[in-house]
Amino acid sequence: MNDHTGDDERELLRRTVAAILTDHCPPELVGASEGGWSEPLWKRLAEAGLTALGVPESAGGSGGALTDAAAVVRAAASYAAPLPLAETLFPAAAICVRAGFDLPDGPLTAAAGPDLTYSRRDGGVRFEGTVARVPYARVVDQILVVATDGQGGEVAALVDRAAFTLAGSDNLAGEPRDRLTADGVTPVEVAEVAPGSVELVREQGALARSVQIAGALGEVLDLCVRYTGERVQFGRPIGKFQAVAHLVARLAAMVTSVEAAAHAAVLAQAAGGHDDPAAREAARLAVAAAKTQASATAGLGARIAHQVHGTIGFTQEYRLHHLTRRLWSWREEYGCDEHWSAVLGAHVINQGADELWPTMTRV
Repeated sequence: MNDHTGDDERELLRRTVAAILTDHCPPELVGASEGGWSEPLWKRLAEAGLTALGVPESAGGSGGALTDAAAVVRAAASYAAPLPLAETLFPAAAICVRAGFDLPDGPLTAAAGPDLTYSRRDGGVRFEGTVARVPYARVVDQILVVATDGQGGEVAALVDRAAFTLAGSDNLAGEPRDRLTADGVTPVEVAEVAPGSVELVREQGALARSVQIAGALGEVLDLCVRYTGERVQFGRPIGKFQAVAHLVARLAAMVTSVEAAAHAAVLAQAAGGHDDPAAREAARLAVAAAKTQASATAGLGARIAHQVHGTIGFTQEYRLHHLTRRLWSWREEYGCDEHWSAVLGAHVINQGADELWPTMTRV
């Protein structure tokens, strides 16, 4: 999926998504949806063809580039939209394409991990094991499962949610993160997938969270700029005070760095074909760099925002906490900055000292 969408078209897409979210995703809906999701909001986006954007039409999607999907996910994150949109358009869609499945109607989430395995019995495939903190597992009709046999083989399957045992929990933002247990689950439709598909779920999830963090941080910055321009202290807006202006400027620099890293990772993923090992490795490193930057910045950005806002930033009525609680949650999901920093470090060590600078300039 190459990037064929121009800046003007993508700006129009962003405005379209923003218009829908402005009308149908107020802070009250976000708060009321904690522990679940907003089905009406999903239907609104689906009617506009936005819940399958970036997925080839041959795989049941709406077509478009991966950058289009990223634009939608980024916009949804800036409104703290309570939807499994990122999960559907990134890890789930990537595995559906790799497995040859059509993307199902409705929201989808992916479950994969070292403790989820499969075996072949009586001519079929059976899943055993657990996956912790599967996003939105309790609200989707189907779960895209990727498992390994422990000997290098990997399969993917679309399985009804009811086939699993779920133990519910939420992240700090109130988004569902459920523990999934498979005890002899036998899927109807299963496909062998290329080795590395289990790790691809984590990689695509990390890319999705990087894009979401960029979107949430961008909105946090807008809130800070607006608030510091309106809040008057000692006869002038607090944004005129040097200390406050310095904090907002620092936050703006952080947002720019995260947005640049996330966009570069999306472009690298779009260019990283499955049959080109060098392109795949470049895509993986770009995601590692983006998630490292996003996770390391998320907490700092949230702290600055609450410093700038003071007490009002912690009130239920003000929307800032919907965003900062997601930032604190998303920075840990699909690998924290330490995990992805280790991936970058291991690559540099394996390539040798002569490749340090070329790697840094590429990533």
